[in-house]
Amino acid sequence: MRLFCATTLLAALLLVAGCGRKPTCPVTSKKSVPPKPAAPLPSADEKALQQLGQQVFAAFVKGDAAKFQALTVAALAVPELETALRTVREKEAHQYIARLEAIPPDKRHALQLDTLRLSKAFLANPKTAFTNEWLELQVIIGELGKTQLQFFNNLTSTNAPLDWARASKPSTVIDINPQSDAILPEARVDLVFSAAGKSYRLQLSNCNKLPGHGWRIAENLRFIDLTAEAAAEKDWGDDLPAALKQAQAEGKRVLINFTASDWHPDCIALHDRVLTQPVFRDWAAQKLVLVRADFPRHTSPPQAQADANKLLVHKYAVQGFPTLLLLDAAGKELHRIEGYENEDSLVWVGALKKKLNPENE
Repeated sequence: MRLFCATTLLAALLLVAGCGRKPTCPVTSKKSVPPKPAAPLPSADEKALQQLGQQVFAAFVKGDAAKFQALTVAALAVPELETALRTVREKEAHQYIARLEAIPPDKRHALQLDTLRLSKAFLANPKTAFTNEWLELQVIIGELGKTQLQFFNNLTSTNAPLDWARASKPSTVIDINPQSDAILPEARVDLVFSAAGKSYRLQLSNCNKLPGHGWRIAENLRFIDLTAEAAAEKDWGDDLPAALKQAQAEGKRVLINFTASDWHPDCIALHDRVLTQPVFRDWAAQKLVLVRADFPRHTSPPQAQADANKLLVHKYAVQGFPTLLLLDAAGKELHRIEGYENEDSLVWVGALKKKLNPENE
C-alpha cells in the first residue's frame, strides 16, 4: 500500500528526517477537527504568485524549457537549496520542541517523545545532522525536476493536445492550502484558459516560498482538459445507498473510490491516468456503478456529504488514500485496491476485470 504523503517540499523534508509527521496520509477520523480557513495571502505574496503563474504560462507558450525549469525548486544551486532547507528544518525543530514541551511529560505518547528526541538531537548540531538528510533530499528533488521537465516536454511537443500559440490569456486563481505550515508557506496556482474552443486548466499543484528565494514550483504540475473532465465527472455519484439500489436493479457491482481529489498525488494520478480514460469509462459504464467519497482540502463539501463520507470510512475501515472497494449490490466488500503504483489504464482495468469476474473477463 503506497501511502507516502510527500505532497509538499516540507513533507519530504520531514520524511527524510524521520520526525514530526507520520509518513502516511491517513483518512480523516471522526474526531478530527476541520482545518481553520487559511488566512488571506499578503498582497506581496499574491502578486508574486500571479507573476509566477504568468511566467510559467509564457514558458509553455514559447516552448522554453529552460525558462520553465528556472521557476522550480530543483533549479536552485545546490548550496543555496541546502541552506534554505536546513533553515526550514531548524525552524520546524524549534516549533516541535516548543509544542511538545508544553504537553505534561506524563501525557506525551510514543510518537511525540520520539519527535522531541529527534528534534533536540538535530538542533544540537544542525549543520552536521542535516548533511545526512540532504543526501536523500537531493535525490528526491532531482527526481522531481526530471518529472517536471518531462511534463513540460510532453505538453509542448508536436503531439501536444493543444497549440499553445493559440491559447488565450489565462485567468489566475490562487489558493493557499488550509493545512499549510507557516514556516514554509504553500499555495496552489491554477491557470484557466481556452484554445481552439476548448477550456483547459494548468495547475501548479504546489508552490513553496523558500527562505531567501521566494515562490517556486515545488511539486508536479497538472494539465486538465476541462471539457473532458466535465464529461467524466458525470460518471460518479456520491450516494452509496442509491448506488447499491441501482446496482441491484441493473445487475452490476459498485466501485467506491475513497480519494483526496485535490491534494493527494496518488489520487490525482489515478484520476488522470485511469479513471478519466476511455478504457476505464467505457468498461465501467457496462459493469459498475461508481461512487466517490472525497476528502478535499481546497474545497468544502456540504456538511451532510462530509459526514456521510466519514461514516463510510469507518464502516469499511479505510486507512489511507486512494482506496477503492468493489462491492456487491448488498454492500459487501468483494475486493480492495489500496494505493496506486502508476499502472497504465489498460493494466489497472485488466486487473480489476479479473477480480470482478475471473472466469469470463
